[in-house]
Amino acid sequence: MKDETPGRLLDRYLKGECTPEEQKRLEQWLDERSAADTHDTTSFNRNEVQQRLKAKIDRQLAARPLVYMSRVIRIAAAVIVILLGTFLIFKNTETGNATYATTRAGRGQRLRLTLSDGSVVTLNAGSSLRYPRVFKGNSRHVTLLEGEAFFEIQPRERCPFIVGTANIQTTVLGTAFNVQAYAAAKEVKITVVSGKVAVKESHRSEAMVVLPDEQAALSPAGIQKKQVSATDNTGWLQGKLQFRNESLEKVALILENNYDVTITFSKEATRHIRFTATFSTNDPLDKILFAITKANKLSYSMKDKIISL
Repeated sequence: MKDETPGRLLDRYLKGECTPEEQKRLEQWLDERSAADTHDTTSFNRNEVQQRLKAKIDRQLAARPLVYMSRVIRIAAAVIVILLGTFLIFKNTETGNATYATTRAGRGQRLRLTLSDGSVVTLNAGSSLRYPRVFKGNSRHVTLLEGEAFFEIQPRERCPFIVGTANIQTTVLGTAFNVQAYAAAKEVKITVVSGKVAVKESHRSEAMVVLPDEQAALSPAGIQKKQVSATDNTGWLQGKLQFRNESLEKVALILENNYDVTITFSKEATRHIRFTATFSTNDPLDKILFAITKANKLSYSMKDKIISL
């Protein structure tokens, strides 16, 4: 008997063409997959699939006798549960496309995940990463969609690890480094802890090599490299909030992600005030706000989760 894929078996079932053996195999697959914690972020047309399946399920519910109804309902429910997950992965596997996942650390959270090659990524609060479920081919490419992440890359000869952001690309073979790419900050910073990386703008071919305790920063003016303390720039991994001559606008962004609040500025000039200090992520927010306002002769007000400086 031809070994049908789950997607094709599902179509055959909804058309009433499944043999008893195929039906049993499909139900077993649904039972195995319905509890799986799977999500996919490919460009697959989910709405089209959802509408097609819904229409077929509705037709089957209308046509089947009541004695058969419970089984149809159970399969329909299972399809809906996994529609945006395992089913889409099988569909993409059939077309030969890689499947991707997006993982996000919520506000006030930090998240550590291990990729399929054994590399480890730690996401800072409010950050999100898109990555293949399984790396294939001669490169390993992930995208930091927003925020900050620390990468510990497993060496793989002739298979570089590439981290993309909106406008910069970092290529490594095996190293540890930090990428900060908050969209609101309009700047990307790559800090190397060990090994070395090659950093380039997405639209350029030439790359800049960055070594341990060096930082490449991309702004509208281009890429600049400088000596830094890698320890200071990765303090968030140890639960520290370290600000080194940062604008209050950038400080506010970090606090928003760590304390799940919204910070506004009553005056535009306040955004550009520079601030240097170190706190713990366990410190209460009012302690940090007091230090900021005291150092800069400012005041703040708070209502619910909205803070005005």
